[in-house]
Amino acid sequence: MVEHAHAVIPWFQKNGNPSGLERPIYKQLSAFMLLVAQLLKCELAGRASNATGAGLQRLILPYEKVDTNPEGADDGTKIDVGLRSCPVNSPVEAQPDASYGRALAVVEAKGRSTKALWHQAYAQLFDYSHNVYYCQIDRRFIWGLACCGSEVRACIFSNYRAFASPAIDMTDKAGRSELVRLLVGWSLCDNDRLGYDDTIVWNSELQCYEISVPCADRPGESVPYYTDAFIIGAERLFSRHCRCFLATSTRPTAPVTEDNPLVPDCVIKDTWTFHDEQYNEPALDTGGNSAGSTSTGNSRDNSDGSRGDGNGEVADKLARVTIGGEAVFCWPPENFDLSSLTERSEIGILRKIDARLRHRVDLDGRYPRILDGGWVFQGSDTQRVLDSTRLILGDLDSAQQSRTPFCVHMRYAMTPIGEPLKYVCSIPELIVVLHDVMRCHAAIYDECRILHRDISDSNILIVRPKSGGVHGMLIDFDCAVDKSVTKRFTRPECSGSLPYMSV
Repeated sequence: MVEHAHAVIPWFQKNGNPSGLERPIYKQLSAFMLLVAQLLKCELAGRASNATGAGLQRLILPYEKVDTNPEGADDGTKIDVGLRSCPVNSPVEAQPDASYGRALAVVEAKGRSTKALWHQAYAQLFDYSHNVYYCQIDRRFIWGLACCGSEVRACIFSNYRAFASPAIDMTDKAGRSELVRLLVGWSLCDNDRLGYDDTIVWNSELQCYEISVPCADRPGESVPYYTDAFIIGAERLFSRHCRCFLATSTRPTAPVTEDNPLVPDCVIKDTWTFHDEQYNEPALDTGGNSAGSTSTGNSRDNSDGSRGDGNGEVADKLARVTIGGEAVFCWPPENFDLSSLTERSEIGILRKIDARLRHRVDLDGRYPRILDGGWVFQGSDTQRVLDSTRLILGDLDSAQQSRTPFCVHMRYAMTPIGEPLKYVCSIPELIVVLHDVMRCHAAIYDECRILHRDISDSNILIVRPKSGGVHGMLIDFDCAVDKSVTKRFTRPECSGSLPYMSV
């Protein structure tokens, strides 16, 4: 512990890094993480012996290797420092084998605090977040730390926006306390507050993921599905935060291996649905005070490295951790009719289409059919809360609220399974596929009054039934609207894929 304390002292001094190089910060920041973990473990261990334990959930420890290319990277980039969540009985020491698949957060360090360097740090963290999403299919959002000189900003990469906290000044006692509070929050909070999805778990016995999908027939219950492969990952679609998995509801009888592969019979789509009422509550008016969170991407906010007013109580305004009896941010209100939101979502659209067109045998398999699905809830068994932007970010100031899409987490299983259009084998086969999709699109509009609004080659699949033959299927009704009930579009912005917007 004394060694860690000595190593971190230069980081607390205003001129502790006269060279302006970033490499000394790697060691100082890692030593700080180890020091906090050791003190936290000792403190809570002492309380536990007095029967007043505070419920330590994990230790936040740095990886041993710095400026390294972690396992799971596909772009050759190196991270400065990686942080990992470890069991509470782990020894307090740097962790071996840096991996994106086990990283809780990534740290990007710069030697000095300038506007240009802050922007570089944000951009690099954004790139790293893609690799974390790729390697961790159970992540809902990603944490990061940007460190420029003796200032630190905590970052959240959520489903549609990226946010950074005000600067935490490590040369100031209040600033150091703020970063300690954030690390304590990470160590004590539930897994969902760290960005993990507790409805997607790795089944070590079966060697595959087990995904809970809301049951179609029994509200409030879930059906377990099993998967070992995704076909669309969130790292590719940051602006939509959508994942698709090949899965089955049949529990494997033996561990999944190359010799005993999982045989999928459906697709699970895990997505975040827009809700046009935003947060449905008055905005938190900070009067322009920069103690509120600052956007780092997809907007023109003041993410320029300015310090703002003090350290801004980052753990309160950004971390949104649940410690002790602290209430979680909850949406929707008790009197909110969630069924109305369901009807406007893709799952509601597909259910209406199936109800209207099920008698059309000629359209069987030309559009997806819902097996199970609904809204995703997070939290403990005693307090399950609907997963939404509000649960992740909490209250935002009025300016941020107007620029942040309010989304709710939804998951559903669909059949049949199709292939991308690029796998068509011949021109006659392509003609059959396109003809089926055109007939399906016409029938959906004529008989259901539903407009797809996003026809593109990405949303046309080839289906090859076991009985033989081939046909086309129209998918992805995220942008669809029900013209029988919608007199105006709730999202007036342009929708669809750019080359096909006129379709």
